[in-house]
Amino acid sequence: MLLAIVTLCCSSQAEWQNSLLPKGEAAKLPLPLVVDGQPVAGILLPEDATQNDQQAAGELQKWIHEITGATVPIYLGRAPKRNIIIRTDSKLGEDGYYVGSKDVHVFLRGGTKRGLMNSVFALLEEDLGCRFYSSNSIVLPKTNTLIIAPITRTNIPQLRIRDPFYSCAFDPEWSLRNRTSAPHARVAEEYGGRMDYDGMFVHTANQIVPPDKYFKTNPDYFAQLKDGTRTTKQLCATHPEVAQLAIAHVREVLKTNKNTEILSISKNDNTTVCLCERCVKLRTEEGSDMANQLILVNAVAEAIEKEFPKVTMDTLAYLETIKVPKTMRPRKNVAIRLCNDSVGSWNHPFTPAEHCDIAPLLKAWSAVHNRIYIWDYNVNFGHYLAPMPNLDVMAANVRFWMANKAEGVMLQGGYQGPTERDELKCWVTSKLMWDPTRDEKALTKDFIWGHYGKAAPALEEYEALLNQMRVDFAEQMQSPKKGIHYPMDAPFFTKDFINRATEMFRQAKVLAKNDAALTQRVERAELPILYLKCVRGPEFVGTNYSQVVDDFARIARNEKVSRLQEHGPDFETRLAEFKKQAGQSAPPR
Repeated sequence: MLLAIVTLCCSSQAEWQNSLLPKGEAAKLPLPLVVDGQPVAGILLPEDATQNDQQAAGELQKWIHEITGATVPIYLGRAPKRNIIIRTDSKLGEDGYYVGSKDVHVFLRGGTKRGLMNSVFALLEEDLGCRFYSSNSIVLPKTNTLIIAPITRTNIPQLRIRDPFYSCAFDPEWSLRNRTSAPHARVAEEYGGRMDYDGMFVHTANQIVPPDKYFKTNPDYFAQLKDGTRTTKQLCATHPEVAQLAIAHVREVLKTNKNTEILSISKNDNTTVCLCERCVKLRTEEGSDMANQLILVNAVAEAIEKEFPKVTMDTLAYLETIKVPKTMRPRKNVAIRLCNDSVGSWNHPFTPAEHCDIAPLLKAWSAVHNRIYIWDYNVNFGHYLAPMPNLDVMAANVRFWMANKAEGVMLQGGYQGPTERDELKCWVTSKLMWDPTRDEKALTKDFIWGHYGKAAPALEEYEALLNQMRVDFAEQMQSPKKGIHYPMDAPFFTKDFINRATEMFRQAKVLAKNDAALTQRVERAELPILYLKCVRGPEFVGTNYSQVVDDFARIARNEKVSRLQEHGPDFETRLAEFKKQAGQSAPPR
């Protein structure tokens, strides 16, 4: 991958705008930090500076050097000149931050975990216009004179989990810079850490009661079927000994990893339910299979809450467990992870959640519990690279989740490798999960003009083309065939759309000419159109189908694509099929 730390070129500077600029008045006494390449101020830490304090100061020093070429000194306790003063402040919680100024000093304060790092990157992104669009796309305002006049503000995020669940967002450095708190982005503890499930992320029934260990000796620990036999597909969650095994397992996990903050006690990924007399009675009385899950989760949560008061247990409101029980309620240390599954995005991927069946369910859960974690779905799982104009839906959903007491949001996309517009979607939604009042259109424009530079005009046209598809085919996209798994011959993928998109990417590559980093970004963005052509075949594409397949193979391998649909890997198998259609004997390597 080509890493480019660049300044915005003249052709894109006029169009690029800082969509993250804070609202308010700038400091009346600006702080000159670097003048003519020489530091004239410092970074001041308290004498009892924590490891987080020191890491935050080092990170700020690093990026100021990248911007100006100067190394601003870091002082401990006292300093001879004006400074940026960095300090942990527990009043800001774990991730909250304060940016402000007084007299000749600038102040960065942050909460006890990621707060200070968040303050550093808030200053860099919002006040100074630095951008960390992707792991290989960093844009900085190069200058040899840096004068800081921050806008005073305090920000304590509503969401404890801010998780754009795409593989490109799992990079810990990207996560740190963009202030996400994704469990799979392994930010080191010295930088503030992450929301750590310690391997107990979801569908954990087999972890807490392993079938290979217990099924032969204790089949009653597992779900009973109609004929009275038992199956390992699901647990008998009401069995009191299952609760004791779960408690013992969770305690062992928490004693092993003291940084664990959240654990999932959740059903396996299927719709099997236990039909033993005990489970049927509880399910009938409470009107939801969630009661059978909550009796287990609450038992574990009660057992560990005194010894581990900061640990949260979560469970899935998913498929048959999605409804609120009549009387049973989660304990205060339990989070309900509500899934936008068959009641929403699975059938209506281009419809905001507030207009789907998930809406009353969310309102019902938020009426009885204040710890709602969302699992949303935002990619075509049958075709990871399929064009999918749903960024506006993702933005609307983030706002809807947060307006209804969400404490965590996970936006599941291409978590197994590169997918359609993944870097754009992750960057935009990372900002919305921090501040849902931001304008996703302004954020998208920020990304396109900053990330694609001189090729941005063509990419902006492509974005407009995708959005126009939603207008032109509104009825067909209301409930597309196969829902979120819509096929590549869907009526909205017209010949005109493909031809126009192809021309836009041709123009983009001309604009990016002689810039290897920009060309690579443009080609990565073109993968969905190339994939669409490959799937539609030579009868649809025409005589240049073989070249399309070769281009797709080269770019996809360069981007390390291994899966074209969920699970896999299937890239080489599918590529061989495309090659066969093109009349080629074997895929080139």
